Amino acid sequence: MSGVLRRGSLNFDCVGTTSSRGSLDANLYGGYRETKPAPGTPEISVIAMDFRRLSDDLKKVGLMPLPQYKDLSQDDNSDVLSNFLGHYRKWSFVWTFLLSLFQIPTTFHLFMFVFQTAPKDFWCARPAHLQDLSITDWRNLSQSSNGCQLLDIDYSQVAFENGQLINWPSNTANLSYRQCQQFEFSDVDGDAKTLVQEFGLVCGNNITSFVEMCFLMGAAAGAVLSGWISDRFGRRHTLMTFVSIQTIFGGILAFSTSVAMFMSLRVIIGFASMTVTVVSFVLVVELVSGKWRTIIGILNILPVAISYVLSSGIAYLIRDWRTLQLAISWPWLIMLSIWYWLPESPRWLLAQGRLEELYQLVERAAKMNGTTLPSNYQKTLEAALPKKNPTQTEIVNALQEETKVAPVEEDKLDLELRVNPILVVFGRKYIRTTLLTLIIWLTLIIIYFGLTLHLSNLGGNIYINNAVAGAVEALSICLSIFVVLKAGIRRSLLGYMLLPGLCCLATNLVPHGDDNETGVIALAIVAKCLIGANNAIIPTYTAMQYPTIVRNFGVGMGNLASGIALILVPSLWQLEQYDALLPLNIMGVSGIIGAVAITLMKDVE
Repeated sequence: MSGVLRRGSLNFDCVGTTSSRGSLDANLYGGYRETKPAPGTPEISVIAMDFRRLSDDLKKVGLMPLPQYKDLSQDDNSDVLSNFLGHYRKWSFVWTFLLSLFQIPTTFHLFMFVFQTAPKDFWCARPAHLQDLSITDWRNLSQSSNGCQLLDIDYSQVAFENGQLINWPSNTANLSYRQCQQFEFSDVDGDAKTLVQEFGLVCGNNITSFVEMCFLMGAAAGAVLSGWISDRFGRRHTLMTFVSIQTIFGGILAFSTSVAMFMSLRVIIGFASMTVTVVSFVLVVELVSGKWRTIIGILNILPVAISYVLSSGIAYLIRDWRTLQLAISWPWLIMLSIWYWLPESPRWLLAQGRLEELYQLVERAAKMNGTTLPSNYQKTLEAALPKKNPTQTEIVNALQEETKVAPVEEDKLDLELRVNPILVVFGRKYIRTTLLTLIIWLTLIIIYFGLTLHLSNLGGNIYINNAVAGAVEALSICLSIFVVLKAGIRRSLLGYMLLPGLCCLATNLVPHGDDNETGVIALAIVAKCLIGANNAIIPTYTAMQYPTIVRNFGVGMGNLASGIALILVPSLWQLEQYDALLPLNIMGVSGIIGAVAITLMKDVE
């Protein structure tokens, strides 16, 4: 009906006229533009005469032009909220910066395990009455080279007096060995203990890979469930709730009394850490629009690389694993202080129809940005509300019709599947995107973390290696922004996936031998630099593939694949015993597979 604003539309029906009445432009001006008055109207004529009489004065002073508003909602990666919040202004800068800091404790909890389980020299423990015997003599006389087995003799009959061993067997060549029950560790770090030293995780008790797998399994579960939780309860409360869980349980972990307790807490922390990673990223992306969605999405990962450098410095200064765990956990309780002021995602509020909260958020943002909102901005937002969710019966009927007869309308599918995000991401419209996303994330993480573990082959100090890796990755992330803006996000991803794969395969061309190890290491560093940039870009690209209502869940599916890849990486390097370059070859093939998957994905601007 002409002159009636339909729900979900920003235009009036003005058939046969060029008037912009009721258009978005008119709404932004706070009313409708005046049309030219009909000639011959007496009142208008008098006003016109008065204008002519005072025309000289008006020309001197000049007329103030009407303010011109650019319709930002027509830009790429934008919507009606862009007109009121802007693409990226002061309000967006403050909150995207603060939210990016949440990546730091999450990275600490994931990577500090490397330092908490740092290798330390060990050997079978000396009996109490042989403590005066030097460690070097004890190791040479009594145990195997790996420090796990001890000569099978009765040590209670052995004594050490005046620098001489008494009753030590004269011929030990024919004696057998038994497994050590207790161990001593190097005191190079003083009284500080690693997790391995605390619980004796060496030789037959070396289960550090399984301990770390507990964190990764929790992370894999959190990758998927975090999307559903935040889509259901909102980004803000989900994020801060799991920040609390991550921080509190991270501190409790420092008081673990057994390996079982440590492993159980690591599952919880892994779940919470991945949830914080996913939700904070999605919230950051939904606070901005336009080209800034890509830029901020990439920069949000920059603290991850910086955390590598910070973790190396902190772990170098704090060698005891319990003190280190407390240092990376409880200080972050200060982040909970922003819970009250932290904004909810405006796009999520609009999708949920929570207009009152959205009005308050838009007004606070406009106040901080120093902008003036149109008088009828609330009507514009109300007009942009999505249609009401259908019932479960309507969903089932629509799905049945889709599989039997003609395709269902695209907008109807978006609405009908909104109730269950799994039906959206694996529905007819998005199933191809979802399957390709799983492949891309799986192959990417295998290369990324596979090369991170391979940096130990560079030799030198573990703290220096991680600091260098973090610095290189931070540089590559910053440079990737310019590459993405110039070449486009999909072509950038393709290059950053294909080139690392080729670098890994090129290690087969390097002549074998210790003298040529530098060539293999150089190719690995180049691949690490490139795939690090890819790791920063892929979350933004994945988020752009899905609508707001399931964006969190879509990114979570990618993180599910990354969790699986993280679990596979330790096993990948077990293949090194068969061929030193076999892990690199697998990563090279993974890069090519990932590149093919990227070419099959739809492009986004």
